[in-house]
Amino acid sequence: MLNFLRSNNPIYFFISAAILPVIALLYYVNSSNLLWTIESFFQLNPAILYVLYSFTGFFTALRINLIINKSVFFQRSNYASGLIYVVLIGVFGNIHSSLNPLLGNFFLVLAIENLFKIFRNKSCKIEVFNASCWLIISCLFYGLNIFLLPVLWLALYFIRPFQWREYLMPLIALVFLGAFFIPISLINDGFYSVFKEWLVSSWSVGYSRAVEWGYISIAILIGILICFSSLVYTFIKSTNRYKKISWILVSLLSLTFAQFLYIMFVLNIDYPLFFILVVPFSILLSNAVLNSKYPWLIDSYLILLIFGKVLIEYVF
Repeated sequence: MLNFLRSNNPIYFFISAAILPVIALLYYVNSSNLLWTIESFFQLNPAILYVLYSFTGFFTALRINLIINKSVFFQRSNYASGLIYVVLIGVFGNIHSSLNPLLGNFFLVLAIENLFKIFRNKSCKIEVFNASCWLIISCLFYGLNIFLLPVLWLALYFIRPFQWREYLMPLIALVFLGAFFIPISLINDGFYSVFKEWLVSSWSVGYSRAVEWGYISIAILIGILICFSSLVYTFIKSTNRYKKISWILVSLLSLTFAQFLYIMFVLNIDYPLFFILVVPFSILLSNAVLNSKYPWLIDSYLILLIFGKVLIEYVF
C-alpha cells in the first residue's frame, strides 16, 4: 500500500516534507489568536516563527536520513525515517508549543550522530564529548531532555570496553558549557529566573481531551511492539556493529518513553507531548517498514495512526 516508503528515491521525502509549511499555514489562518510559547522571550513576527518551525522540522528529518544512511542500520539508502518523522511531527505536534522541543530534537539528532561514530577499537573521547555537548544544549531548549542523558553512558557500555576517562567526558562537557552560563548568571541577577521560566514554557501547551492521551498512548504501545518484533527479526541475523547501534536506539527509545510517562502521570500535562519520542520511534519504525515480513501490517498501522488522529481532532 505504502510502497513509496521503501523507495530509495529522495523525491518522496521532499514531497512529504511539504506537509510542515502547509500545516503551519493552516494553523496561522485558523488559529491566529494563539501565541507561541516562546513569543514572550523573542519578540518576533509570528510568520518568522512559522518559518523557523517548518525549517527545523524539515532539516532535522533530513539529518536523520543522512545519519541513518551512513550507518550500518540499513543495508541500502532510504528516506523512510525522515519521512515518518516529518509526518508524525506535522500531524501530532501542537505547532504553537512545539518549536522548543523541535529544536531539542535537532540537537538530539546531532548527539546521535556522534554516538554512532563510537567504535570498539578506537578511542572515542571526542565523540562522547561532542555528543554530550549537543545533548546538554538540547536540554536548554527542552528541559525534559535531561531524561536522555544516561544514553551517553549506555552507548559506551554497549560498544566500548570500560575506559574511565571516556565515562567522565559528559561531566567535562557539562563543566565546559557551564563556564559560559555561570558567569552570565552571576553578572545578571535576573538570568536564573528568566531561564527557569524559559524551561517551564518549553512544555506549556494547550488543553487536550483525555481521549487524545489514551489514543496516543495506545498507538505508541502498538508501534513499539511492531518496532521490536521487526528489530528482533533483523537482530538475530545481523552483524556485531548493527547490534550495537540497535542497543543505542533501544536505550534512547526507553528513555524517551520514560520521559513520556513522566509528562503523563507526574506533570499531568493536558496535551500528549511525545515530540522527543518521535526521533527513535521513527527510526525503529522505518526498520519495520523495510524489514518486516508483513509489510501490509506496518502500512495499515501507519494509515490508521494518522486517520485516528484526524478522526479524534475533527469528529469526537
